Parts: sequence; C-alpha cells; structure tokens
Amino acid sequence: MKKVRIGIIGAGGQRCCFHGGCVFDGVPNAEVAALCDNVPEKLSHANEMYSKILGCKPALYEDYHEMIGKGGLDAVYVAGPNYLHREMAVAALDAGLHVLCEKPFALSLKEADEIIAAAERNGRILGLGMQMHYRERYLKIGELIAAGEIGRVTQCWCMEHRPTFIAMKDWVWDPALSGGAVVEKNCHHYDVMDIWVDSDPTLVYATGGILRHFTPHGFRSGIIDHAWIVNDYANGVKGMVGINFCEDSRHHREFGIIGTKGRIDFSTADGEIVHLRKNTGETADLVFDATVRGDIFQDFTDSVLEGHAPLVTAQMGRRSLLVPLAAEISMREKRAVHVSELE
Repeated sequence: MKKVRIGIIGAGGQRCCFHGGCVFDGVPNAEVAALCDNVPEKLSHANEMYSKILGCKPALYEDYHEMIGKGGLDAVYVAGPNYLHREMAVAALDAGLHVLCEKPFALSLKEADEIIAAAERNGRILGLGMQMHYRERYLKIGELIAAGEIGRVTQCWCMEHRPTFIAMKDWVWDPALSGGAVVEKNCHHYDVMDIWVDSDPTLVYATGGILRHFTPHGFRSGIIDHAWIVNDYANGVKGMVGINFCEDSRHHREFGIIGTKGRIDFSTADGEIVHLRKNTGETADLVFDATVRGDIFQDFTDSVLEGHAPLVTAQMGRRSLLVPLAAEISMREKRAVHVSELE
C-alpha cells in the first residue's frame, strides 16, 4: 500500500499526543516519518508516544524549517500555535508539500488568503482540522434542512459550557498569539452552522468579558471566558453562539435550528440525539454516530493519494473565521461589526 510520509509540526501539543492517543493512528495509508517541536521535553514525549502507539521511528527536529528542508516528506500536519499557522503552512507548501492545517485556519483573512494562494501556486492539497465537520450528524442535519423538513431556517444557535484551556497551551492567553477565545474555539461552531444556514454572515454583535480566569494556570489572561455572539446572515437567518469557560470539569454543548415548519435540536446531555419536531406535531429522534470519510486524518491522506479535495476545503476554513474575527473586534471596540470590514 502506498503511504503518505507525514511530518508533524508542533508534535508536542495537546492535539497530537496528549489526548491518550496519536493523530494518524489507525490510518493505514499514513506514515508519521518526522516529528518537530521546539520544546525538548514535548518532543521527547511525542517520540515516546508515536513509537509506542504507531510503532514508528520518526526523525526528530526542533526546527520545522530543517524538517521541511531535509526532504523525504510528502506532507506536514501544522499543529503549532495559531499565530504560526500562516508561516508554517506557507513554508511547507512552497517546499512542495501537502498541508493539513489545524484550526483556526489563521488569525486574519489576509493570512488565510496567503495560505490558500501558496497551495494554489504549488498545486498542493490543503486540508483543515475542523473535526466537527467530519461527524455525520452535522451533515445529516444539513440534509434534513435541504429537504425542507423544518421549512425555511430562521434561527440557528449554539451554547457551550466547558473548562478553561489547558496549562500547556500557554500562548492561548495572549489574543495576539491565539486570536482570542472565540477565534480559537468557536470557528468549529460557525463551520457547522455554515452547513445549515448556507449563507454569508453580514453583521456581528458580541459582548464578553473575563469573569473568573484572570490568571488561569498562572498566566495572565487577555482573552474572554464568557460571551454572547449574535450575527445576521445575508439570507435573513439570525445566528447566536454563547460560550462559557468557567466550568471546573463539566463539558456541555447544545445546538438548535428553528425553521418556519419546525425545529431541530440536540445536546451532549443525551448523547447528541437529533430531535426533529415539526409544527404538525410529528416528531423523530435520530441517532447519527458515524464519522464521515474516516476522519480528518484519513480524509487528508486519501485526498493526497487520490488527488481530490478534502471534505473541508480551504474556503470553508476561511469562512469559519468570519464571525469569530468580527466578534473579537465587536467585543474589543464595543460596537457592531460588518464582516466586510475584515477584507
């Protein structure tokens, strides 16, 4: 079987090997050939994990430029801090490598466009780490909406309670490095809401603040720990997202879509069973558990080997930034922000 030789940039991070497993585990056409992290302890831990779980012996680097320049790789997974995504992705693409970039895509539309341009001029695959997009329920809800099951969508919302960010993401507390809490976290939510609304966001209103986490894990926080974000879409739909990072341990998320003929909602409280309620009184509880195209990592390697676009395209990743970027400005400047201001 032909395999994609992959180097991981930011290998010591939470996403790559601190969830009790390793990315690309179980992907038969992937070979993790190199690991890179500029923190020796994290690199050592990553090497131990990948050697144990994947049975590989990756080359180790503390400088991603050196890893890219050594040759022998087909692709890289960019999992470094948010503020380095553009720099890392463009360097790899210009070296002729395919790139899977972790979310958020970038910290501005300009940076996102520079990554997209690099992929296009080098003819490389560019995948985005939007894992929620790979869960079947979100796409199936889009199919229910497209089939007219709840009529014309009027409102779409999400509420999430969760613990604060982990200590090892020390850069996350500086909005200049992370983009802020909404950019860092809620790009996921707007990515799946884009599937259901199918329209461009226009005007964004947001309010938030720091209620509890002034010095989380000993770091002084410059990012909010609670917020409400309301936005308009060009087709008239109203969106709303609420976030709260003040829980000690409980993680709770719920979504809802209201239409002219009914509604759809689901919550982590009951295993995210999709509840369809029509105005006629008809109801249905639907369970969608499958992962689409395997998952992010399987889809990416398949895209590289087969030459097709990944499920989440670069333009989708860019679009997922629109409301979060505008919301960060809205909270900072205490005003409504037109998405067109971001261009």
